[in-house]
Amino acid sequence: MKMLRFLSALLMVAGLFAMTGCSWDFNNPTPTEWDVQIVGDSVFDLSGDIQKVLKTKSGKMYKDRSVSGAKIAAIDSQLATALNRTTLKTVIADGGANDILQGSMDCNADPLTQGCIDVIDYVGDKMENMLDDMYVRGLDDACVWLGYYHVKGAELEKNEAIDYCYTNAYPAIFGSSPVEAYLVDPRPNIQPVHIKSDDIHPTYDGSVILANMIWNVLVANNIYR
Repeated sequence: MKMLRFLSALLMVAGLFAMTGCSWDFNNPTPTEWDVQIVGDSVFDLSGDIQKVLKTKSGKMYKDRSVSGAKIAAIDSQLATALNRTTLKTVIADGGANDILQGSMDCNADPLTQGCIDVIDYVGDKMENMLDDMYVRGLDDACVWLGYYHVKGAELEKNEAIDYCYTNAYPAIFGSSPVEAYLVDPRPNIQPVHIKSDDIHPTYDGSVILANMIWNVLVANNIYR
């Protein structure tokens, strides 16, 4: 019984870190490939399932710097560390969802508040800086950026902000990127059944879908993998 209570408490803490502004690295497997690195948040880190699926396809465990709860500024710092590797070829990234989901500005309102739009603009500026940093460091290959999908349940009202990113922020960011950066839009593919009961994170099946979408971009564009 003591062990059961301990495990229950551990799961509660894990959920707290994932749903609040705290950051925690839940999955950091030993990499066999350092020239492909993952930066991002709990979509990659909480279960680690995307890492595992990509490993089955590539035969390699990519270096994963993602951290659950990370906002875009923290993910920018993850990238700065990744770029210290002079032979880095490809970055797989996501980010910005926690700025919307956890931010102090209300992104539930319809229409969107100016405060929420300001948050999205801030995220967009950070993303542009990240892509610029990849270019300056001479990234050999490219970046695959996993956009966010529609959430459900208690988080449903955030979907307008998520769509605003695709219609207003992303076209400018990826249309003028100095490096080859490929945006993956999972909104048509991730359905409510693919999202956990927390209304935010992908289930195992959802992670498989996301990993396959990333992999298809890597293969289609002959990116180092």
